[in-house]
Amino acid sequence: MENANMLSFRRVDLLAMSSMNRGCLRVIPRSDGGKTKRQKVVAADVTGLLNCFQLDPKTNEVKQIFKANSIGGKPFSQVDLVDDRVFVASGDCLRAFTKKGREFFKVETNLTEAISNMAVKTPWVWTAGDYTVACFEEGNEIAYLNCPDRINDLIVSKVLTDKSYDAVIACQDRMIRVVHQKSIALEEPCDGGVLSLCEKPASKMTRKDQQAKELLWGTQNGFIGSFKHANGGLAKQWTLENEKRAGVTALAVADVTGDGLCEILVGRDDGTVEVLGFAVGSSVPDKRYSATVNESVQSVDAGCVVQNQLEDWVISSYTGKVIAFTADTARDEIPVKSFGGTIPPHQAKQIAAQNAGKKKKVDALLEDVDKLKMKLKMKKEEYGKVSSECVAVAAQHHVQDKFMLDSSAAWNLSIEIDAPIDTVVFQSCVDVELLDIDLDNCIISTTPPDDTSKLLAIYRCTDQSSRVSLKVRTTEGQHGAIHAFIMPQLEPKTCQMTSYEVKPLSLHQRLNEIPELPAAVNTMRVDGSFQVHEMHSWVGACLPEVPSVMHGDKASYFFSSTFQGTVLKVTYRNSEAIFESDNISTLTILWDFISRLATAKKVKLQVNVDSANLAASCRRVLQLLHPKLEYQLSLSGQVALIEALKEIEMQEQDVSFLSDNYLRIIEGASTIEKEHSIQPRRLGFLHNLVKRLYIDKCNTKGQNPQSKLPMLMQKLTDGYKLEDLLEFFDAN
Repeated sequence: MENANMLSFRRVDLLAMSSMNRGCLRVIPRSDGGKTKRQKVVAADVTGLLNCFQLDPKTNEVKQIFKANSIGGKPFSQVDLVDDRVFVASGDCLRAFTKKGREFFKVETNLTEAISNMAVKTPWVWTAGDYTVACFEEGNEIAYLNCPDRINDLIVSKVLTDKSYDAVIACQDRMIRVVHQKSIALEEPCDGGVLSLCEKPASKMTRKDQQAKELLWGTQNGFIGSFKHANGGLAKQWTLENEKRAGVTALAVADVTGDGLCEILVGRDDGTVEVLGFAVGSSVPDKRYSATVNESVQSVDAGCVVQNQLEDWVISSYTGKVIAFTADTARDEIPVKSFGGTIPPHQAKQIAAQNAGKKKKVDALLEDVDKLKMKLKMKKEEYGKVSSECVAVAAQHHVQDKFMLDSSAAWNLSIEIDAPIDTVVFQSCVDVELLDIDLDNCIISTTPPDDTSKLLAIYRCTDQSSRVSLKVRTTEGQHGAIHAFIMPQLEPKTCQMTSYEVKPLSLHQRLNEIPELPAAVNTMRVDGSFQVHEMHSWVGACLPEVPSVMHGDKASYFFSSTFQGTVLKVTYRNSEAIFESDNISTLTILWDFISRLATAKKVKLQVNVDSANLAASCRRVLQLLHPKLEYQLSLSGQVALIEALKEIEMQEQDVSFLSDNYLRIIEGASTIEKEHSIQPRRLGFLHNLVKRLYIDKCNTKGQNPQSKLPMLMQKLTDGYKLEDLLEFFDAN
């Protein structure tokens, strides 16, 4: 049901720059507090160009305020504001400019990592690299901290006390951390790797009973949530989930409707932009507006950019587009005709002036196009003379990608470059299943797997798209990589390769909250002459979402299988590691991979498996797999009924007399037929899980499973019943 409070906005394309990093666009506030002038916008790109501009109120054309270049042409990584002063970061350098472009501050830090995030509260500047946080006062470093996992965003707020500022960092390990001085003072778990943060001021609360500030956060898997500042800490308020699981790359708060209440502005990595608002009496926001810009949103901010009174919201995209969304109000529109069929004189003059302005713009654009065509022709002629003797070499494109496991036990891979994509070839030597291959903007062709490539798929883009995505399901126990060969729509033709690691336990996701382990748990203890950091690297090579840097002399992590629903607990320190799981196959895969890595480093390991609960754990795994097996086997029967049920539907006006099961088959006929076409592969995947479980069970008990495997496959394929399968496992 459509929300009755849905808003309407008009898109205005302001500027096109080179590719931009996240957080590199801001709207400068009015310094005089007036409400007549349009606000300035400052944006920075990866070529090292800082651009400050304003929309001219008379001509609605972009007017340049000032430009500046980074030192050494390094890409700008962050833009922040203090009143109308602009602070920027590039490489390890911090600089600041006035609203007219005069540089008044410059510090070249001695940080080991390039600055990727920055927040300013004069006289302090907080910076963050991939794993480090630093604080500077008047250009001098006063605090430094190593973070347990990769830092994705940084803001500054008074969280613990009202007397001093704290750094709030968004981390990849699903944690928001509050840094006070030189230590981590507070940690709060979220529903995914945290990508973006934003503070919602108390003065912009939508409900009178709330006087505290709120901390808004967005995750890599599409969640948006809120923590309220309470008693020197953070209290969880609400959480929203996104159906498409698109990562939240940008957050901002502004009153874009002019009603005195704030809205939440959201930008996502699939190009979606959203406005969330609060209904009267509701504590959880709902969606008021949604649109797409067809490429990743890098930044979002708000201000009077297109209009003088109402706040517009402005976004920057990955390829460098700066786009404004302004309120689509009736007073902005000039009617072409009145009811009487005549145009009032004052409106006729306005329309004539508008048409003359549009014609002037079109003529200027056509002239620019002709000049560009001539320039292109000359360059092609020059290249034709040179290319007969030399080989052309082009610089690599900036690639922004995401390889993420979702709750449906599938990996989503998205690739975006700063130019239109012509073709992307995906190749892998590990067994992966390509899912959801029906895309509107791509023509997809696949090659049957062979000994050299288990996956070979070609995506040919049919429009000017700079983004391609695919969805695959991996097989646990296998490890390798998926390679993507990207070819843009540019001359001369070039190709760029990126690789994505597939780990042995690739369908496991890390859990923040400690789950209650099932009663039927198998325990594997590994002892040896290894250091804790060695075991940490081995575990990280086998499981996803393990931090690359470890702090402390002991580590403990919890994981859950997104496909089977089993759990895994990992605990290790010097010379000792303990793995607990209700799936013996998980422990077997871990041991096989870790022992191989240890052997390569000439480290001796001893393993001991407690199999007291082996039979019960196998029964639990089979019960978890049973609904999936039953559904796949039922597809054949449902497909056989579809034609007959469709014939009944054509002959009868009302089919409500049919059972609920038959009505579901009629409604989902196309989905059932599509799933049935890939049923053999899905069923084979499930059969291999059961087969591996039986082999691992027998190997743990020191038995040879080969003679019983034909009987097991017969139980699975000929009249499958869960009771018979459980009896077989118990008896053998």
